[in-house]
Amino acid sequence: MPAPGKAYIPVQCQQCENPPCVKVCPVKATWPEPDGIVVIDYNQCIGCRCCMSACPYGARHFNWSEPSLPADQVNPNMHVLGNRPRMRGVVEKCTFCIQRTRKGLLPACHDACPTGAASSATSSTPSPRSGSSSPPSGSSVLKSELGTHPKFFYFYS
Repeated sequence: MPAPGKAYIPVQCQQCENPPCVKVCPVKATWPEPDGIVVIDYNQCIGCRCCMSACPYGARHFNWSEPSLPADQVNPNMHVLGNRPRMRGVVEKCTFCIQRTRKGLLPACHDACPTGAASSATSSTPSPRSGSSSPPSGSSVLKSELGTHPKFFYFYS
C-alpha cells in the first residue's frame, strides 16, 4: 500500500444528513442529534441489525462479544452516547467522538492519523440544510448519488 492506481479509504459512519439507518430502526434506538451527530442508545438497541442492512456504507457492526477491557483501562471520561463499552448483542458504529466534538475538539481519528488525511465535517461545515448541496472545495463524499448527504468529507490533493 499504496499500490499503483489504488487508494485506501477508511469508511466509518458518514454522519448522514438523511440517514437511512434511522428510518428502519423499529425501536428508535438511533437518531440524529441537533448538532447532526447520528447516535445509538445502546441500552435501547435490540440488535435486530436492520440499521446494518440499511447503511449503504457498511459502517455499522454487530457486537458479538462481551466487553473485555480491564477496569483500570476504561476511560473515566465516557459519554453515554459515545465512547463507553458496548454490551454484547447491540449494533455499534463510529460515535464521531461525541465526548470530544461536543467540547470543540476534533474526533480522535483526526488527531491519530499519521498522514493528516483524516478530516471531518463539523456543525459549521456547509450542509444541504444550510443551503450548500456539495462538499467543500477539494473534497468529496462517498456515494453522493444516494441522497444521504454524508457530512464526512474525504479531502484530496
